[in-house]
Amino acid sequence: MKIYETENIINCRDLGGYEGALGTTLTGRAVRCGIPVAPSSSDIELLKNLGIKTVIDLRGSMEVIESPSVFYNRRDFDYHNISLLETNPAFAGSDIPMWEMYVYSLENNKRGYADAIRLFTRTKGPVMFHCFLGKDRTGLLAALLLSCAGVGRDDIVEDYSASYELIEPFVTREIELNTGLVWETDVSRLRSDPENMELLLDYIDEEYTCVKDYLLDTGLSEGEIEAAGRKLTEE
Repeated sequence: MKIYETENIINCRDLGGYEGALGTTLTGRAVRCGIPVAPSSSDIELLKNLGIKTVIDLRGSMEVIESPSVFYNRRDFDYHNISLLETNPAFAGSDIPMWEMYVYSLENNKRGYADAIRLFTRTKGPVMFHCFLGKDRTGLLAALLLSCAGVGRDDIVEDYSASYELIEPFVTREIELNTGLVWETDVSRLRSDPENMELLLDYIDEEYTCVKDYLLDTGLSEGEIEAAGRKLTEE
């Protein structure tokens, strides 16, 4: 896991470095992150240096309206909004377990997951995808992409669970300063506890047998799933 030093982009890291059935995932193919505020000029320069021209914003339509992406209408970036859940799961209400919010996202946004993976496979060069914190919707898409490359369950859970350590300084500061950016104070919803991803993967196995069968149910073809895995692993 390669973590990138950024100013206003949080939880910014690469999906490279995981061993999978198709080989080791390569650095410089897929970057995951959260973007709660506008990236700084140095952040933009970093993305350009990484060769990133395509950005997939996984936030809901209202989030995008209320807080438009800095990448929208920029000629140097190809911006796409593909919602994987209209409400930020971290702020959705403490009475709904996080893993159940993830199930809801997978079941009610199948087209979005298919569209995001298709866009990833069809894009030349690296792709960056993000939501608000880079933990939930971003973590789900990351898990599916790593599965396409045959990365094992333990590494997928580890990749997901790394988020809270990386976002904790940001969310703690925002809560203490009462800026309004992070209004959820239930830390359990802000964490990325491993059992959230474990329970989600259990659900997929029980309902679909495996992640590949879930992806087929979204409308992706076997060839498209294989293409996603190859993009992450082939030179």
